[in-house]
Amino acid sequence: MAAGWMLSGLASRGRRLVAAAIAIVIGTAFLTASLAMLATAQAGIEDQVAAGVRDADLVASPTDMWLGAADLDAVAALPETAEVDAPAMVYLSQGNSFIIGATMPPAATLVEGQLPTGPREIAVTEQTAEGGTGIGDTLSLEPMPAIDASTGEPVDAAADPDPIEVSVVGVVNPGELGPLSYGRGFVAPDALLRELDPGLMYDQLLIHTADGVGVDAARSAVATVLPTAQLLTGPEAAQQAVDQMTGETAVLSAILLGFGAVALVTAAIVIANTFMITLAQRAGELALLRCVGGSRTQVRRLVLIEALLLGVVASAIGIGVGMALAAGLLAWARAAEIGIPLGTSLSIPVTAIVLPLIAGTVITLLAALVPAHRATRVSPLAALRPTGESSERARTPWWRVGAGALAFALGCALMVYAATGRDMMSGVLGGVVSFAGVLLMAVVVVPLAVRTLGLGARAAGVPGRLAVDNAVRNPGRAAATSAALLVGVTLITMTTIGAATGERTALGEIDDAFAVDLVATAPNDVAPDDSTPISGTIDRATLAQVSEVEGVEAARLVETAYLRLGQQDYPTLALGLDQGSSDVVRSAPQLAELTPGTVGLSNTLQAIHGLKVGDTIEVSGPGGSRELTVFEMGMGNNLAMNAEDVRALGGDEVGQQAVLIKVSDDTLGSTMSGLNEIAAGDASLTIQGSASERAVITQVLDVLVLVTTALLGVSVLIAVVGIANTLSLSVIERHREHALLRGLGLTRGQMRSMLLTEGVLLAVVSALIGLALGLLYAWLGVQTVLPDGTDVRLGIPWARLGLILGVALLAGVLASVLPARRAARVTPAEGLATA
Repeated sequence: MAAGWMLSGLASRGRRLVAAAIAIVIGTAFLTASLAMLATAQAGIEDQVAAGVRDADLVASPTDMWLGAADLDAVAALPETAEVDAPAMVYLSQGNSFIIGATMPPAATLVEGQLPTGPREIAVTEQTAEGGTGIGDTLSLEPMPAIDASTGEPVDAAADPDPIEVSVVGVVNPGELGPLSYGRGFVAPDALLRELDPGLMYDQLLIHTADGVGVDAARSAVATVLPTAQLLTGPEAAQQAVDQMTGETAVLSAILLGFGAVALVTAAIVIANTFMITLAQRAGELALLRCVGGSRTQVRRLVLIEALLLGVVASAIGIGVGMALAAGLLAWARAAEIGIPLGTSLSIPVTAIVLPLIAGTVITLLAALVPAHRATRVSPLAALRPTGESSERARTPWWRVGAGALAFALGCALMVYAATGRDMMSGVLGGVVSFAGVLLMAVVVVPLAVRTLGLGARAAGVPGRLAVDNAVRNPGRAAATSAALLVGVTLITMTTIGAATGERTALGEIDDAFAVDLVATAPNDVAPDDSTPISGTIDRATLAQVSEVEGVEAARLVETAYLRLGQQDYPTLALGLDQGSSDVVRSAPQLAELTPGTVGLSNTLQAIHGLKVGDTIEVSGPGGSRELTVFEMGMGNNLAMNAEDVRALGGDEVGQQAVLIKVSDDTLGSTMSGLNEIAAGDASLTIQGSASERAVITQVLDVLVLVTTALLGVSVLIAVVGIANTLSLSVIERHREHALLRGLGLTRGQMRSMLLTEGVLLAVVSALIGLALGLLYAWLGVQTVLPDGTDVRLGIPWARLGLILGVALLAGVLASVLPARRAARVTPAEGLATA
């Protein structure tokens, strides 16, 4: 009977717990999808890496040096072995480019043609075939020189081996995690690879034992010819390979599970707030239960059973949603070819079901503990009091504010120490402690911020004044409501500003080494008398070709000369620029500083020559010498000088050997391909610069921000549910008050405006506090992560921060829609009838 009355009201109160259930569903779905995707990636990597190795009876690996062809032949000659396979690779020159050759990877598949079997047959990879090499073509490969095994030096350093002509007989897909997965490559039999590289080495021998020979007997026999090699069974070697390869997956696991934890913690805040409000509204019901004989223990049990059922049911639904989400993400990832092997089916480990179920249920129970404890303090006499709005307006616990301030100060001190000492663990601990302090102080900070921000709302009239008063009426509730959104906004802001700061710092370091995107230089000429280099020339036709490449925004041919810096023995190429070079130089201040009498050096060249900014150094050439003042302007290993100084010091040997190029980051891949084609042609250009590094850093950090924002968006979504829940329950709680307001003349529109303003105030306050905290954490965090001595350059992406604030504003609007509609439907007579 006791159990019956404990559960009888749960169905009738289910609507009030919907928000808590949604929060649990979202959190557990995220956790389930993460675990399923990680298990699928793990299984795919195992199939790629362990294929072939797992099937071997014995695997021999070197412990100090590589295994050579003689070792392979010696093992293959043992009577205990039936077959020995050995993965091998060669790196070869083919004209002006490089190509990788390898034995057939176990995970590779034949796409077209046949596998190579003849002595001069190869099968190229799909990427190589896309580059124009097809079945029936003949390739000329330049073999490696023969190596003296005793010295490690070429047998005949002066002799260049004759090219080897090979025929393409097939096209293969090399798999996703092999040496042939990136760039141009081919597969070939071991005999051809030995011919291409006489010093061919192996990192593994895959040994299959003869019929009737046990693994132990084969191990003993192999140990006689390979005494220092590590000998493992196939499954043992496969597991070792997977462990080495899945380090990145382990990191990914930690990241995804960390975001899952953030989502569940945010859900816990929403759950606790929901139970706190609903139990406050049910004070009369709980008091009545006490009057008819219910004990404190039974009341506590009632609340915890409700939480248990809510946690189990919502977690089970979340697991189903997570599985569906994982299946959709898997299909998308396979179609997008993200570079991680994902197999053919979704892997669903037991942990992907059990862990989210346990986590969702336990977090729901933990979140309900404090509300359950408060519920036991309801006295039986409360049943005799009139029902209505909860009178739970506890005074501000100043001990909590003091503890929060102390925790925040301690956390900030730890983060400052971490930033100065590059101590990552202290930084993480400081961030957690300081944020916990903020949550403790939120009971004072949030209402104060709402009152301050609400000054404008009060000026808007009665709905604005009522909204501000309602938002701060219960400081604890306001703090708990804002906490969920505060978590998400803080982490998103921290990631956004951290990535922007890291990008600006990294690009600044790149610009210090290279002030232009790319420099294309022609081969230098040689002075006939002393063989010193003199400036070559790039003709106008080549300049026109470079300018016409897609993605090239500007190309400038500059005057050049080989000049000596100080007392160096060998001259350095000097590039002559003037103020008209602003179309290719990224830094306007650096270009403005490049006046006659100055020389721009990168940080590296300054360190090599023992110079610093402001020093003077003699620069000499065929036309004479001058004392030039050093300033920081990187052109790689070249000198940046004013064109007037280059002409004066270069004398008759001034040429036009370099083209400065500015490219668009959006088309860098196709731009580099087009420039490389020109470079490999008759012009024989050498291209160097920072464009590739800039593009890689920008792309990586943009993806990081995008992925992190998407993952943290889960917590923001839960927070929106929490705000909507608080407003909805407050509408139920203030039913009579709203009816009275309608009776006093408040219109439906004004009622909606009041709830809208209340939701927006809570959301915007949370966002503003989160933005401030995110800025602090990002600034100190970047200094903790980057190496000591790095010139950290704070980057604040105002547009993205504005978007975050806009999303928070939208969250407040959306969260108020349904509560506002319900409040607007209240009629004066209906509300007063419930008195």
